[in-house]
Amino acid sequence: MNMCILLVEDDGDFAESVALNLEAAGFTLLGPVSGGLEAFALCEREEPDLALIDISLEGAIDGIFLGQQLSERGIPVVYLTGRFERALQEGRDHASALLAKPCSSQELIATLHSALGARQAPAAPSSG
Repeated sequence: MNMCILLVEDDGDFAESVALNLEAAGFTLLGPVSGGLEAFALCEREEPDLALIDISLEGAIDGIFLGQQLSERGIPVVYLTGRFERALQEGRDHASALLAKPCSSQELIATLHSALGARQAPAAPSSG
């Protein structure tokens, strides 16, 4: 089964490059979208398996707020950002992973697989 990734990135050229890499790796994409409101609207129609989010977005909703909201809905969040320090300070509690721009496509794909694997890991058997 193809895993569906919501891509939220306001740099059009970078978003296109990331989208091509994700599709080549076999992921299905929602987006890319450049703003938080667009991302919320898209998530109302389809639920992604994971959200890949930049912190600096167009519009009133930034990536940290978007990531918090999606995480609360049970959607794993990976931040891919040039503002890594901010992601570390404000996003590490709810994000599955943090990546600094630029990163290699291999590092990105491995991180997404790891975050998705953690979501799909079977629950530990209860002792008792």
